Amino acid sequence: MRIVLSALATTALVGLGSGAASAQDQALSCGGIGDVGQWIGGAPETSDISVADGPLTLTGLPVPNNGNTVAFFRVSEPTDVRLEAQPLPGGDSVIELYDADGALVVSDDDSGGSFASRAETQLEPGDYCLATRGFAGGALTTDVRVGLLEHEAITAGLSGGFFGGGGDPFFVGIDPCTSETPAISLGEGGIDGLLAESGVSQVNTITGAPYYRFVLDSPQPVSIRAENPNADPYIYLFDEAGNLLAENDDYESLNSRIDFTTPLQAGTYCIGMRALSNPDLPVTVSVLGYDANAALQELYATGDAAPPMDGSYPIIDMGVLPPRTVRDSQISGTNATWFAFEIQQGGAVVIDAVEVTDSDPLIILFNDLGQEIAFNDDANGSLNSQIVARVNPGRYLLAVRQYSDGYNGIIRIATERFVPAQN
Repeated sequence: MRIVLSALATTALVGLGSGAASAQDQALSCGGIGDVGQWIGGAPETSDISVADGPLTLTGLPVPNNGNTVAFFRVSEPTDVRLEAQPLPGGDSVIELYDADGALVVSDDDSGGSFASRAETQLEPGDYCLATRGFAGGALTTDVRVGLLEHEAITAGLSGGFFGGGGDPFFVGIDPCTSETPAISLGEGGIDGLLAESGVSQVNTITGAPYYRFVLDSPQPVSIRAENPNADPYIYLFDEAGNLLAENDDYESLNSRIDFTTPLQAGTYCIGMRALSNPDLPVTVSVLGYDANAALQELYATGDAAPPMDGSYPIIDMGVLPPRTVRDSQISGTNATWFAFEIQQGGAVVIDAVEVTDSDPLIILFNDLGQEIAFNDDANGSLNSQIVARVNPGRYLLAVRQYSDGYNGIIRIATERFVPAQN
């Protein structure tokens, strides 16, 4: 999965829907989330999943950039339900379920498998809004289904499933963390004074410690991290009322991170966690002071941003790119090795990164302004990578790294340059 930062402002995620709605559609607000939406069964009386003959499904729903689509449904008696969003290829959905008052009930990203969303939980009688959006605000087209557990699912789910506290077998994604949610305290009282040093951290399994709470006495820029790629942690940040402020999966390799570059206001906050792999492995959870310069250096190191070509960051200069080059480099983990080359005549370039020993290569191509031109991981049915890009005369930067820290071998980097045929 490509490393992506999650959106930090929920107001941008919940106010938009897809298409115009009738007055009947607009009757259910869910605190403003459902101001634009539609009853999944066509009308309130036919959208009661407790008594429906089968699952209720909306197909081919468009979700706009930085917006969502909302489906209304009703529960007339306590009911175990399954909520799903199955995006078309290329989409990465996130679902959030809200009750009629606008309180977040459950949220999920990838529990449906292959970037689909899925949550299974028990709901009390009432009307609900199921909002579907794209991860990091991306646009997508998706099918949405509300059904009972015995109904056919439209998502594959994750092999093995998850189990919540007390042996609860529901595949719930994560429940909102409120002031009533049991959570491990990070620090005694406000942690402001610790942020400039090493911050605060705890190491526990996600099964044993799914929630952590911390307090800020004054506004602070913070970085929240969950680290152990073998567990593949997914993190969420809630305020004291249980409102979802931010979430992230796979910021660096399979570790997760949320950066608040604008100071987070004074208050009590809760970190919620789940594992997309093994919830019984130890995960290090940390809250640190956000350091803009250190964060920029980390982006250079992982290949997520191109460093300046002014000599301040190590870059191997390949000079003017000849028709073909081949070189071997020892690449350690997710720390990128950077190469620079010059194109004197426009055309196309093919770049291959091939395993020689102990490698899963990943490559990213940037122009001299730091704009990403191309990215690839796992080309042609292998763990090797390949980029084919149209290029104009100018300087280019290539980041070469391993997919995860478990690889520390030799990668063979080959380039081929092509120019248009002359008439």
